[in-house]
Amino acid sequence: MRRKREIVEGQMFRKLGPGGGVWQVVAIRKDGLGTQHAQMQRADDPKTFKTLSLTALLDPHQFEWLGIAEAP
Repeated sequence: MRRKREIVEGQMFRKLGPGGGVWQVVAIRKDGLGTQHAQMQRADDPKTFKTLSLTALLDPHQFEWLGIAEAP
């Protein structure tokens, strides 16, 4: 049986592929249909955000989990 990883605020992920970058989860939200999405902030450019489904974030062909960000 496969265990799903829980996505929480503060986790860091690397987008695989060219120009992917490192992203931090800043919020988890549900849309009107109940699908969960993660709001992500780019680590090297704090003004850049994107929102994607948790399913996409957990896809090992798209993202690599890096761990939890350390507090400053």
